[in-house]
Amino acid sequence: MATIVSESKTNGYTITIHLEGIQTNGSKGDLPVTNGLLKTDTTKDRQSTNGYTKDDLYSPVNNPPPTRLATKCHPLADEICAELDGFFAQHWPWENEHARQKFLAADVNRWACWALPLARNDRILDAVKVNTLLFLLDDVAENMSVEEGKALYKRLIPIAKGKVLPNRADPYEWITYDVWASMRAVDEGLTENTFQGALLCVNAQVDAARNSCVSMSSLLKQRYKEGGVGFVAAAMCYAMDLHISPSAMLSISDISESYSRLGIIVNDIYSYAKELRAWNRHRKEGAQILNMVLLQMQETGVTLEASKRLLWVLCREWELQHFELVAARQAAVEGCEDVLRVYMEGLEYVLGGNEKWSSYTQRYHERD
Repeated sequence: MATIVSESKTNGYTITIHLEGIQTNGSKGDLPVTNGLLKTDTTKDRQSTNGYTKDDLYSPVNNPPPTRLATKCHPLADEICAELDGFFAQHWPWENEHARQKFLAADVNRWACWALPLARNDRILDAVKVNTLLFLLDDVAENMSVEEGKALYKRLIPIAKGKVLPNRADPYEWITYDVWASMRAVDEGLTENTFQGALLCVNAQVDAARNSCVSMSSLLKQRYKEGGVGFVAAAMCYAMDLHISPSAMLSISDISESYSRLGIIVNDIYSYAKELRAWNRHRKEGAQILNMVLLQMQETGVTLEASKRLLWVLCREWELQHFELVAARQAAVEGCEDVLRVYMEGLEYVLGGNEKWSSYTQRYHERD
């Protein structure tokens, strides 16, 4: 006895009919019947017409897709972090001991060690300190009304410029004065560029324009100013002693813009929960959350986790585009100065380091 299998495909399905009991010489044998029917199997074709199988159906995964960005930590990171953790723990005017311990647990000083691994050994300390200072001032302003924040920065800006001497009884003032003065003593020009980036950042945080960000493009423009990406790029130049002409910087304006988008989107994904907690705690007059995660939720109606997943995909697409822009600039017929190559490499480390630190810091993954 033999088994003859007949198959046909219709609309992506395979119909298989087993006829048992057929003699190999063609004569009719017994046809086994189950409940009066021939044995018949219907199965879905493994490859459907749209190119997907059942196993390929979308299933949400909250972990971000792997990044191509390189990461490296500064070789003096442990030494620098130990010194500055002790400095800020002792001198910053913490609200209470819990706030002090949260700062230490968040490993804030290590952010710049991840972001600036190529910094000169004689410049990394001040580069880390000024970044941590802006982190802490941002936290202070976050808990203030818009008017209170404006008053704080109006007081600190001339001190940071070195135009006004600080009140040595006020840690906000003397720490601000000392770090900028120390940087100016090393490299006045690159420090001034860094200061202008910081000035753009702190002014934007209390800017009325925040209220008019109703689209992703307008939000990106505002977040570029207040998110500190320009400040960090300038601080990187200070830390690495990179002097780049305006014309050379203009030649990589598209790369600078790409870097900014990537830095902003990763920061917004990771910092949203922190921003939401602060807003719910204080609800200061004029304060609002300006974050791409929230905007995505409002514009598309998706959930919080879905918004983050969408932004991670966008981030990785922008990341691919960033590497294409860098490769094109490096291969440009007019050539590419060595200082620009180092600068672009430095930007990649800033982006990779920011994502690395943000993925684990208790600043964004709070544990009360």
